[in-house]
Amino acid sequence: MKRNRLFHQTKISLTCWYASVFSGIISLGAFFVYEAIAHAHYITINQELKTVAGTFHDTLEPLLIQPNKLEKNVKEIILDLCLIDEKCGNQSYKNRYIKGLIQQGKYYLKFYDLSGNLLGNAGVKIDNLSLNYSLEEFTSIQDNQNNNYRQISLLLHTKENKEWGYLQIGRSLEDFDRYVNNIKWLLLLGLPLLIILVIIASWYLAEKAIQPLAQSYQQMQQFGSDVAHELRTPLSAIKATIDSVFLSHNLTLEDSQETFKIIHRQNDRLINLVNDLLILTRLDSGLENTDKIKKNKINLADLINDLTEELSYLALKNQVNLTKEIKESKVFILGNEEQIYRLLANLTINAINYNQKNGQVTIFLETTKKEVIIKVIDTGIGINKEEQKLIFNRFYRINKARNREKGSCGLGLAIANAIALNHGGRIILESQENQGSIFTVYLPKIISS
Repeated sequence: MKRNRLFHQTKISLTCWYASVFSGIISLGAFFVYEAIAHAHYITINQELKTVAGTFHDTLEPLLIQPNKLEKNVKEIILDLCLIDEKCGNQSYKNRYIKGLIQQGKYYLKFYDLSGNLLGNAGVKIDNLSLNYSLEEFTSIQDNQNNNYRQISLLLHTKENKEWGYLQIGRSLEDFDRYVNNIKWLLLLGLPLLIILVIIASWYLAEKAIQPLAQSYQQMQQFGSDVAHELRTPLSAIKATIDSVFLSHNLTLEDSQETFKIIHRQNDRLINLVNDLLILTRLDSGLENTDKIKKNKINLADLINDLTEELSYLALKNQVNLTKEIKESKVFILGNEEQIYRLLANLTINAINYNQKNGQVTIFLETTKKEVIIKVIDTGIGINKEEQKLIFNRFYRINKARNREKGSCGLGLAIANAIALNHGGRIILESQENQGSIFTVYLPKIISS
């Protein structure tokens, strides 16, 4: 479908808005995902350090006798325990759990006396790590090579429950940093791809959003063109008639009367067209504001009786037999009586006007539990399948020459369909060429309590 510049610019604008909003949401989502993962791992590491610290605390305290002094039997528990004033070497260790922790290469241990002086260390050798003592429970530190560590500090007691000194246990964050960096790069590399997909999806959504507007605009253009065409025909006829009067020097009374008849007939066409357009406008407004339509209780049986009586002259004039079949004398709906009458009249007039000579038109009324069914059945010219899809469009006419001859502008069925929709109903068409048509109207029934 070809689009003018306005719709193309609107589509681009919508795409930019969609892409900006969704890209912002995805970016914020990626940031919060990254922060959540990092926070979860920090909590996990803190819990791990607490568990390791608890193990060392419970293992070491029974071995500590004198405050501020590391006993020799502590060296049998902790791998590579190196005192400040001693040279360190390899030893065998009894506690397999502690041995496993130390041999993982992730942990270091530092022992301080109560004054904060370093007594010894074990585990990962970090020569360039700051030896500043801290009493905070958890701290994050970094060595001179920008390697990160998480550290926990706890107070140790002797077996007589005297304060002995402090133990600091640190864990390398190398694996944690590697994992978080992988997540960060995954998000950073995946984000542009997601944004590209968002732009493509935004273009598609803008296309879908603009379609109803484009169709409405196209319908408005077509409607304006149709109205102009319908107005031009009678106006041109009136102008041509008046021009012929001006050119006639000897106009008889009979010619004058014929001229006025033509002008009067074309004027009626214009009035009918304007009235139909006003009705359609009101009905379109009613589809959006159905609560504002004045509706009363209507007996359709009485309405159809009145309709057949009033249209009997038209049927007689067209040599068509108009009958009705009403199965119940009291069939009630809630609606606007004038509009329902117009709906049935439009269908019946069409059935009469486009019928065969000596044809038949029957208005059939029946009910179900929830609906009222009205059928207008004729033996007329019928409608082929292709035109059945277009029959309710405004200004659509099957036989344009015959429609103009009958004074129709192609709005009757469009009005009937709009009235049915306005009353929560629908119209179904069944037809075959040269075999007649059946217009079936379904309307909600008033269910008596």
